[in-house]
Amino acid sequence: MSDVVTPRTTVLPLSNGRSITVHAELNHGQHMAYLARVYRESADGTLSRDMLKTGDAMVMAYLVDWTLTDSSGQRIDIQGLPQDELQDVFNNLRIPVALEVKRAVQAHDAAIDAAADALKKTDSTDASSAMTLQSVG
Repeated sequence: MSDVVTPRTTVLPLSNGRSITVHAELNHGQHMAYLARVYRESADGTLSRDMLKTGDAMVMAYLVDWTLTDSSGQRIDIQGLPQDELQDVFNNLRIPVALEVKRAVQAHDAAIDAAADALKKTDSTDASSAMTLQSVG
């Protein structure tokens, strides 16, 4: 397994035949940009998490493209938009649509975390077995 994230995307289905395309995995830079959108520094220098921004920030970190349409039925082009402009477009969505996108991205992120946790358990078991074999030999 590589230590570098290979840029890949995955398509997540939404209702009514719509879908979103998201990063299959965030790299360190994308994760840090997500955290920068979520945390704020107070006057005394402490960091606090802005819970109102957590869901949107995760969407901005993962979202690459979608098949959502405007009022005339035209696809809304978001590919390559800077995160602030993407946030502006996202803010114009109907609330149920925005919530559906957030839920899909959050489920995707949770699945990535679960897979990483499972891999850690497998890797740590393999590593400890190998160390035991080396000490016996």
